[in-house]
Amino acid sequence: MRRFFPPGVIAFAGVLGIAAGSVQVEQNIPKAGQKTDLRGAILRKFMKEKDCPVQDFAEVFVSEADHHGLDWRLLPSLAFIESGAGRNSKGNNIFGWNNGRRSYASLNQAIHEVASALSGARAYKGKSLTDKLASYNQSLDYARLVLQVMRQIYPQVQVAAVK
Repeated sequence: MRRFFPPGVIAFAGVLGIAAGSVQVEQNIPKAGQKTDLRGAILRKFMKEKDCPVQDFAEVFVSEADHHGLDWRLLPSLAFIESGAGRNSKGNNIFGWNNGRRSYASLNQAIHEVASALSGARAYKGKSLTDKLASYNQSLDYARLVLQVMRQIYPQVQVAAVK
C-alpha cells in the first residue's frame, strides 16, 4: 500500500478536523461579553403576583428608566402606589400625575412622559431618589411607601444584568 502523505501530515489533518468541528459548536455559545437582562422578568413576576393590570409593560418600565437614568424599580413602584399599577386609573394616568387630572393617549406615553419629567424637569433634575420622591408627593410617608415597594420588586439597588 502506497501512502500519499507522510504519517505526521495525516495526524495533523485530523487535529484540524477536530478543531474545525469545535468552532462550529462554539458559535452557539454566548460570547463572554453578552449579558441577559433579567429585570423585565423580575418586574413582570412581581406584577403578576400582585395582579397588576400593567404587567405587560414591564419591559417598557425598565427601558424608559434606563433611557432616563432612573432606578428601574421607581416607575412601577410609583404606579403601584398611585393607582395599584393600573387598577384605579383614568386616562392611562397610572402615576397620579397632576393629581390624577392628566390623561395620556397610551400607557407607553404615560410611562415615557413621567420618566422624562423625573429625569429632566426642573422639580426633579439632579436630585437624589429621596429628593425626587419628596418633590413628587410631599406626604411624610410617601417616600417610605415607594421605597418599600421598590424593595419588594427587588431588594438590591443594582440588578442590571447577569453574565
